[in-house]
Amino acid sequence: MKKRKIFWGIFFIVMAMIVVVSKLGVLPDVGVFALFATVFLVWMAADGARHRNFYEMLFAVAFLCIIYDKPLGIEALTPWTVLAAAALLSIGLSLLFGGRGKKKQGIGFEWGSDGSGGIGHSNEQCSGEQIRCENNFGSAIRYIHSDNFCKAYLENNFGSLTIFFDNAIIQGDTASVNVDNNFGETILYIPKEWKVQNELEYCFGNINEHGKMMGTSSSVLRLKGETNFGNIEIYYV
Repeated sequence: MKKRKIFWGIFFIVMAMIVVVSKLGVLPDVGVFALFATVFLVWMAADGARHRNFYEMLFAVAFLCIIYDKPLGIEALTPWTVLAAAALLSIGLSLLFGGRGKKKQGIGFEWGSDGSGGIGHSNEQCSGEQIRCENNFGSAIRYIHSDNFCKAYLENNFGSLTIFFDNAIIQGDTASVNVDNNFGETILYIPKEWKVQNELEYCFGNINEHGKMMGTSSSVLRLKGETNFGNIEIYYV
């Protein structure tokens, strides 16, 4: 979060300089909004490529194509064809190659019976030390039952994913949950006794915490990952 705050601070300072200089006639005749959006979207595409987040990367490129459709001669493709292509490519590439969470976590996760979460609505109990839950274009609820919870990887794309951790026990000093939320909502219900270390990041979205974390347990839960064009809601229960 600190790195993102530094970036945004520098970003807005640079944009203020560009706005002033553009009025002096030094820069080419390009709209202030176009300059602002271009700088932001180029950074967004680079950040997506760095984290291997295909949604962030491809939608940034799509919006750049929309802004510069006339110079590129692709007016017939904007906006909906380009946006649809970005969505479909993001889904396909994520399924084939995975995101940064999958790469880091590697193998050893226990899947639910429905695998990727599918389309529609499903409720399911998940157990084990390491758990992976995925949901695409639908609504899913997962109840984590574990006597020795260690890690979880949660991915939600264009849907709603709700996870209950109130029946999970952390035996060690720490456990981690990696969240990859894109164009949807991920809802986490976490025991208020746990000490939560929130390292989540967001781009065009929000991370909201509800209730009060008591932190009376010696166990620490690290929340990692990010949300792009969506929300992560954290409830302490």
